[in-house]
Amino acid sequence: MTSSLFLIRYGTNEGYALEKMERAFYDVGVELADGASDQVHFGYANLERGAPRSLPAGFGNLVAFDLSHPSNADIERLAAYVRERRIELVVPFDLQPVHPLYRPLRHAGAKTIVGYWGAPISSLSPPWKLVAKRLEIALSPHRADGLVFESRAMAALAVQGRGFPRRQVDIVPLGVDLGRYAPGPSTLAHEAFNFPPSLRIVVFAGHIYEGKGIGVLIEAALDLLERRARNDVCFLLLGNRAREHESFESTYAGRPCSELIRFGGYRRDVAEILRGCFCGVVPSLVAESYAFSGVEMAASGLPVVASRIGGLTDSVLDGVTGTLFEPGDARALADALEALLNAPDLAEKMGRAARARCERELSLAAHRARLLAVFRKRIKESRRAKWRF
Repeated sequence: MTSSLFLIRYGTNEGYALEKMERAFYDVGVELADGASDQVHFGYANLERGAPRSLPAGFGNLVAFDLSHPSNADIERLAAYVRERRIELVVPFDLQPVHPLYRPLRHAGAKTIVGYWGAPISSLSPPWKLVAKRLEIALSPHRADGLVFESRAMAALAVQGRGFPRRQVDIVPLGVDLGRYAPGPSTLAHEAFNFPPSLRIVVFAGHIYEGKGIGVLIEAALDLLERRARNDVCFLLLGNRAREHESFESTYAGRPCSELIRFGGYRRDVAEILRGCFCGVVPSLVAESYAFSGVEMAASGLPVVASRIGGLTDSVLDGVTGTLFEPGDARALADALEALLNAPDLAEKMGRAARARCERELSLAAHRARLLAVFRKRIKESRRAKWRF
């Protein structure tokens, strides 16, 4: 039986994809503890938003710990938490493989430290710099035992950018709830946002900020609706909170097509909304690890048009489950969307292929089985090792 602590660098109830990862961590932690849920612990930057909604009701094994800027007192407090609860596995989220936190955690009894990365760990390094980074990793007695990434692109940055040994890097693609996100008829998307039923909906779901390519998507939408005079498509962007969308809306306010580009807010009925959409889009300008929203769109039977960057090249199979375009190129995005609009049979074929791939490779069960296997492997290896303090 192995007790575990998952350290999330954000506050509780952040929303979006993080909640799904929390549940996966919890389920895997329970498996590692032979069913003893009281042996699973979570740390968050803060608990201001209350207990995590993604975890079982009444779950109380929580500790506030900010990974970003921990003081010595914070580190000592966390080490005491690990020691008192006899925690053996610690999984920090987006923490470098050599870090001052690891030494006190080892002293406190943590036998295995596996970093989980949902973001790029580094940029690619020139050869001279990569040698120095590899040397740093090799000489440090207090480094992570392994790193987990969601895509090949992100894992490559750990090896060729950060200098972490390839043998200690694992790739675990995200999984999706195939029962919740599934193809099927739905009129909710049209009815909830007052879109005419004759229009095909292009949907985005995620954080609303420039790095997600929102401006690029709006520019492509204006291209299709105005310059190309398409009268068969509309655009729905989900995920905005507070006033995040206002600066984007101002770019097309008052124009004839303004009613065909809608921000729908942060919603919990995304699964049903996706069923009524034509295709999904992930127009990121920065490297995504895998993009949970793209997997959910694929599971819903939608072809996905995504930027050719980072882990999106893993999550979308170009020409099979969707189309990739160069990041920031609004004209290329408009071209890709128009190609699908002009060939609905192709769009439907890609959507079926996307769903089939999810069923074959990207289920929740497959995701958790891979994650569990990685943790068990690293735990077994660390128990064989003689740790240096």
